[in-house]
Amino acid sequence: MGNNLSQEIYKFTHQRTSLYGLLVMIALMLYSSIPAYKVNPFLITQGFGAIQWCAIIMVAVSADSISMEYRNNTMVTLLFKSNHPFTIYLAKLFTLVVYGITLLLAGFICSLILMLLLGNNYSWSDNFHGYSLITALGYNFLGAFIYLLFTISLSLLLVILLKSNSIVIIIGLAVDFLGANFSGLLMNILPKQLWAWNPLNMINIIVQLSNQSVIKITHLSNFELFLGNGCYTLLFIILGLWAFKNYQK
Repeated sequence: MGNNLSQEIYKFTHQRTSLYGLLVMIALMLYSSIPAYKVNPFLITQGFGAIQWCAIIMVAVSADSISMEYRNNTMVTLLFKSNHPFTIYLAKLFTLVVYGITLLLAGFICSLILMLLLGNNYSWSDNFHGYSLITALGYNFLGAFIYLLFTISLSLLLVILLKSNSIVIIIGLAVDFLGANFSGLLMNILPKQLWAWNPLNMINIIVQLSNQSVIKITHLSNFELFLGNGCYTLLFIILGLWAFKNYQK
């Protein structure tokens, strides 16, 4: 496991994908907040868009981490050299989680800087649904981290099954941009108590922790959203391990 992890970290840090992901996130944050009149409390508590953009970037980066091995015909070599194929998968998963955390930390720091430069009409102590802006920002980044685990594990599973990062990215974009709305639409038709646990509803954790009125949309408490994201993440990891182990078949 240690050798696989060190190899994955070495490969990842020497790829341009990680740097491009960071630069794209910062550029999109600037795009979301310039000119300054676009800045509002919701945008501030969403890290000037960093939270949503980070999820989308992680879909692309996660998919590329596996599809790259297929493109370069190195997957068979990796499997041949490893006595336990699941350690390769876990090494990739761990590396992506660490990168995701790094991306979120960078987004948080950039949010503080943008607030200083562009948020002159607001103060961190201003009220946002019963929380100060800085507290709401922290809660939303916590939710973003939980959803990040969901996103990475799902992306890895899909790219292993589909072997196409472009298809996975399209699916990821659809989930991030349309998933919550589609989930809400279906909950108006299907039994809310059951459909509330659908995977498309899990993205709402990035907004509900700082805005309890969202419970009326999700029909899940904060704890239930934590539980749902955790269970889906574990399920996707187990399925991903199974799919990765059976890759050569």
